Amino acid sequence: MKIFFLGTPEFAVPSLKALAASPEHSVCAVITNPDQPSGRQLKLKPSPVKSTALELGLPVYQPEKFNTEETLEILKSSGADLLAVVAYGKIIGDKILAEFKDRIVNVHPSLLPAYRGVAPYQWALLNGETVTGVSIIYLVKKLDAGDIILQEKYDILPSDNAKTLHDKLSVMGAGLLCRAAGMIAGGTVQRAPQDDNSATYFKKIDKAMGKIDWNRPPKAISDLVRGLYSWPSAYAFFNSEMLKIHEAEPASEFSGHDLTPGTVITADEKKGFIIACGEKGALRVKTLQLASRNIQNFDSFLRGNKINAGIILN
Repeated sequence: MKIFFLGTPEFAVPSLKALAASPEHSVCAVITNPDQPSGRQLKLKPSPVKSTALELGLPVYQPEKFNTEETLEILKSSGADLLAVVAYGKIIGDKILAEFKDRIVNVHPSLLPAYRGVAPYQWALLNGETVTGVSIIYLVKKLDAGDIILQEKYDILPSDNAKTLHDKLSVMGAGLLCRAAGMIAGGTVQRAPQDDNSATYFKKIDKAMGKIDWNRPPKAISDLVRGLYSWPSAYAFFNSEMLKIHEAEPASEFSGHDLTPGTVITADEKKGFIIACGEKGALRVKTLQLASRNIQNFDSFLRGNKINAGIILN
């Protein structure tokens, strides 16, 4: 099957590589977002998908505006049987949807109809989910609402965070996308309409979400840490300096206290860095980072920073 690939970030790279390597399919070209300024000197940097496509020797298009007659002509003249969309970052307009009706598929990192829209795997962690997955759907005008072609579940590990889920689901999605393309080519797809009444949506992740409310129970704060790793990160303030917490877990052995939430219960290289939370719970901080410094394990951090039991993190 001849496939035109549309994608931009690192999440889309495994899908592009898998399609390009498949003996059953051929990627005829790639559309990705324009190069973006990056770094202190604001030099233009290509998207991960563009870099990968050039390495694979594929033609690359980077329209500033996607839904134009020019883009439609590029897609039509390619002779593509299928458009594969993986985190492209732009809305597919009505004309292209009509021209390629039932020939546009999308990789979405959730078990739709749950977690439609932005940041689905981050929100799965933030909400304390134990299962997530990937859906391959037909693309339609309504956001993430197309019929399901394939789904695969993933059992979230206690050690998973947004970075590990991103990586695992991107690889899972790549395999599912290749399978779905094969099913479409062979005419064996059994479409499963979504139940709109079961759909859930969550807002875009922003920096303000990272501020830790120590009145929350330790599990909720641990989920916040996992869901916001490594951007924007969960954080508190120590001596008026931002303290990012990158890894933490409930510390049940320290629960049952009567301390003000945010109080340091112990800051000991052997006992750990333990902070009081809501519901008389406690959180064990494992890795952390002061602003503009390197990430450290708690013991290394405590050797270089004097923190006494009883102080309160804001």
